[in-house]
Amino acid sequence: MFKKNPPSPEKSVIKNTRRKVTRIEGNETLDPNDIKHLEHLIDAIESLGLEEFIEYIKSPWRLLWPNFVAGVARWFWALIWATAVIAIIGWTLSTMIDLPLIWKRLEPYVVKVQTEFNRYIEQTDYKKHFESIEWLLRDIRDKQEKLQPKDTIIPPNASYPTP
Repeated sequence: MFKKNPPSPEKSVIKNTRRKVTRIEGNETLDPNDIKHLEHLIDAIESLGLEEFIEYIKSPWRLLWPNFVAGVARWFWALIWATAVIAIIGWTLSTMIDLPLIWKRLEPYVVKVQTEFNRYIEQTDYKKHFESIEWLLRDIRDKQEKLQPKDTIIPPNASYPTP
């Protein structure tokens, strides 16, 4: 499927250029100045790296991967800048909230945000759950103490008696 030794791009460029020059030189309708002008154009095109560009365009993976990486980088920086802009706008509004004219317009929104925040806090209040867990753990501890008296508990640093 693959050739063992593919020709290098430089050789293919030289080969293609020689064919073109041979075709140009074999054409009797062109005068020598036009041939020199065309050879200079061919050299200019080769110096631009047109062959590498064509190879780059022909391979879809060579196009997709750099564009994917560039897109992820753009998305990342856009996210950072959007966060910074929103933070600056929020800070600016918080400093201006004491102004009476702005407060009258923003008051309904501020009240709505505060009520939603308070509702969220009330819904996620786990104090009752923690109290029930604490009661359960105390009950387990009391039952363990009743089953095993304190006299038989060996401290962690003590040595065990040998039989």
